[in-house]
Amino acid sequence: MFSPTISIEQLTPGNKTAFTINDVNLMIANVNGTIYATQKNCTHADEDLTEGHLEGSIIECPVHGAMFDIIDGRTLSLPAVSPLKTYPAKIENGIILVDVMPEQSGGTVPASDSN
Repeated sequence: MFSPTISIEQLTPGNKTAFTINDVNLMIANVNGTIYATQKNCTHADEDLTEGHLEGSIIECPVHGAMFDIIDGRTLSLPAVSPLKTYPAKIENGIILVDVMPEQSGGTVPASDSN
């Protein structure tokens, strides 16, 4: 089930933010107009990825430098070895919606606006 988060106007391309849905801490990012949602913390040392540098779809952990592709969650560099959880995200009526149900984890839906 998709839950509302923030307005797409609040998350311009190249930016990211933290949001919590049902006790799931998320990082929501806008990559060239497509919205992606992943777990908020690094799989290596539980550091806040929203404090890291986002370049395209690559997020770098601000503490140890582990890198992940937020499109599919895969780990791109050590010291992290486990991928990020990813969650389906979409835009409806200008609002970013994310599905955090466990059976839906592991996928991202390209953003589409249904205005």
